[in-house]
Amino acid sequence: MNWITTLKSLGHITEAIIHFNNGIESFKTGKSTVEVSRSFSDALNKIQTEWGNCESGQAVGEVNLFQTMILKGLGAEGRIDFLQSAELRNFVFFEPQIMDHSTLRRHQYRPDQGIEQELEKKASKKHLKVVNAYKKYSSQQNDEVEESLIEKVAELLYVVRSNIAHGEKTPYGPDLKKKERDEEVCKVVIPLQRLLLNILFDYPERKLVVYGTLARGKVNHSILSDIQGRWEDCEVKGRVDEIDGLPFFYWQPSGPFLKAQLFTSSILPSRWKQIDEFEGSDYRRILIPVARNDGINIANIYVTDHHSEVNKWQH
Repeated sequence: MNWITTLKSLGHITEAIIHFNNGIESFKTGKSTVEVSRSFSDALNKIQTEWGNCESGQAVGEVNLFQTMILKGLGAEGRIDFLQSAELRNFVFFEPQIMDHSTLRRHQYRPDQGIEQELEKKASKKHLKVVNAYKKYSSQQNDEVEESLIEKVAELLYVVRSNIAHGEKTPYGPDLKKKERDEEVCKVVIPLQRLLLNILFDYPERKLVVYGTLARGKVNHSILSDIQGRWEDCEVKGRVDEIDGLPFFYWQPSGPFLKAQLFTSSILPSRWKQIDEFEGSDYRRILIPVARNDGINIANIYVTDHHSEVNKWQH
């Protein structure tokens, strides 16, 4: 059972979901890779905060807490999916290796000067450790080796998070080369962040909240009827309004509960493109928290993209 399921209050998890949705929207609209990665980093940070609240005393220090959250939050299935993923491999063997800019700053690096080879080696030390840990995992798979690799990957992800948080400002002027490096690094970080968030959220890509015409017995159920899966009653916070004869959902995290159905299927990830196209441009798919008898879940849902209607509901 995923630890999020056991939460009594969503707290920081709702904020994490909002950051994740913002990251997906930024990615779709062509925002910079740094901006997209920053949204996903913010989502991971909120999960880390909630984890720290639940697991008080289990880890000391921000980096250690982040490592522990990922290590324990992955679960058995998630650990395999994470370690064997192409996303992780691409991150591990990215070149040039990721530098820790706090190391550069401590050694008075100036953006108008080249980085000396010895300093570059020092700044890339954490990435080199990840590469060595991955190579060891590839030839010797056991719990100790797996945990060591996950911890080192988490530490390097934290380095990237810190790097992009500091931007390009330095005491010596803007570091435009760092900006270029951050953009390139984030190209391989974003897929790994998305994979990690999907696992930590307990695979929402396999879950769809249905509140309208896709539901069983409704006129458009044929879109889902050939997909083998499980249907359950659930509740989500928000409201449904009718526009041109079609129901549109608007998520309101502090709003009233609305009864809906949760459809869970391992086949859904391969069908999202088809369902998205069926729903059309008036709908946008996001993640939201879902209340079920067994606790909190996180799932996909289609919300309105009628901005005028959103404004009406908000006021």
